[in-house]
Amino acid sequence: MNENEARSLVSESGRMLLSEGLAARTWGNVSCRIDDEWMAITPSGLGYEGMTAKDIVRLNMSTGQWEGNLKPSSEKGVHIAAYRGLEDAGYVLHTHQVYASAIGLTGIEALTLSTEEEGALGGLALADYGLPGTKKLAQNVAIAFSGGAHVVLLARHGAVIVGENHEQAFERALLLEAVCRRACMGQPADDQSADNPHYNKELAESLIKSVKDKYKHVAYTSALPVLACAEGGKTIRAQLDDMAQMIGSIIPIVRPDEQAIIDVFEKKEAVLVPGVGAICHTLTDEDSSAMCLLVEKACISWLHTKAMGVNKHLSWFDTRLMRAIYLRKYSKMARG
Repeated sequence: MNENEARSLVSESGRMLLSEGLAARTWGNVSCRIDDEWMAITPSGLGYEGMTAKDIVRLNMSTGQWEGNLKPSSEKGVHIAAYRGLEDAGYVLHTHQVYASAIGLTGIEALTLSTEEEGALGGLALADYGLPGTKKLAQNVAIAFSGGAHVVLLARHGAVIVGENHEQAFERALLLEAVCRRACMGQPADDQSADNPHYNKELAESLIKSVKDKYKHVAYTSALPVLACAEGGKTIRAQLDDMAQMIGSIIPIVRPDEQAIIDVFEKKEAVLVPGVGAICHTLTDEDSSAMCLLVEKACISWLHTKAMGVNKHLSWFDTRLMRAIYLRKYSKMARG
């Protein structure tokens, strides 16, 4: 593909990740093959909303050298593994999509795919865990692609989807989310949303108003999986890399009391509250809303692994390491 066309398409694809619910904030990354040696890839830590073709990085797949004003995505090794492993790879999406992330925690064996779905996905595999941005992760992804699969779930870390072109890659990403959502266990029934006994609207509005008097940038979610986890009364431990990075090792549960919430907010930025859901606060409205999405994702994964009888929380060391790197590097980059 012409380099200018590739740059424009990749920058626009970042916004498509957001609009299709396949990623949030700066999570995930996109690339397009330019030729046998070069690809165009999204830069590290830059928000998609204002990304332009000039921000896209030109990367040599053989040497790892890059050209541009910004550094390439830290997951460039994952993209290189896809292009090296699959001759027909023309476009690569690394997503943090919700239900695929949950299924990646328990394995793909329980997925039931029709012949048409399996053909449309181009084969499905699961890559073993590796910390974000590491050679180990890239190597594990390369092994997964070596069997010919064009869609690879990353344990604890989303998915990598390969297509011949932009359209096919996005079609596969959306189909993957549909089949994973169908297989996700332990989720509240949709019909509970009409009159949920675990949600107290008056209490929620009152607490949010009180908390906003002390913290400027506050958001909350009363999504059904969040309400279910809050009612369950157990602290949520980090199972996914993005929760570890942006939230930390746990999402605590506190009683529905203004002072109790404020006390926890001195150390934590997200809490589960029975009858309310989850309340989050950060330095910006954008981050607070993104954190609520992460809490929803974490709760969906928690309910799924619980229903499957699988204990999949991250180690204390890995969680602390990812959180420290995020605070030192990526959070500052995202805020400019």
